[in-house]
Amino acid sequence: MNQSSLMNIFIESETALLVELRMGKGLDREQYETFISAFSELAGQWEKESSIPSRAVQPIMEIYADLYQFSLNYSDEEAERIREAAQQINKLREQCLSGDGISDRHQDDITRDLIQYIDENNGFFAQMEQGRGMDEEQFEKVFRELTKVHDEITSWEMIPKPLVKILISFYEMDLLVFKYEEAFEMQEEADKIYDAYERVFELIAG
Repeated sequence: MNQSSLMNIFIESETALLVELRMGKGLDREQYETFISAFSELAGQWEKESSIPSRAVQPIMEIYADLYQFSLNYSDEEAERIREAAQQINKLREQCLSGDGISDRHQDDITRDLIQYIDENNGFFAQMEQGRGMDEEQFEKVFRELTKVHDEITSWEMIPKPLVKILISFYEMDLLVFKYEEAFEMQEEADKIYDAYERVFELIAG
């Protein structure tokens, strides 16, 4: 099967999987297996590449966080099945985004400052993961740069893997909100992160 056909199956099965969960029907095993099969083949094809097709970015970006969030709406056994599915998909995602093929110099130039600003202060996302809260000044700097390059990067047919990882981290800030509320018991910080997440999501989702 060619990559275009696999991509269609990948996108359609991801949508169907999330719709079933949203409707309260639980994890559709058939759709899940279809998704895993298509994603496994695509991940193998992309593993040695430096970028992935832009069509694939949204499903890759949203699938783990959405599955985890939906798991919170289900009872223990079904919730565990959904979280296990999320972990399996995350392993494939890591495989898909590994590798360091020859990068595009123009794309590197466009994203260089964004990556640099995120990496400052021991890492914007790493600091939040460690329970140190969100550096609001750093976020504003990162957000300004993301806004600046947004139109350019959304015009690309192939998206560099480092940028895909950044978009995933932005999308999964929603999970950090839950972590700060429940694990760290830092509601004020959770609110700050959620406000930042909403601003980024509005920009990315258009």
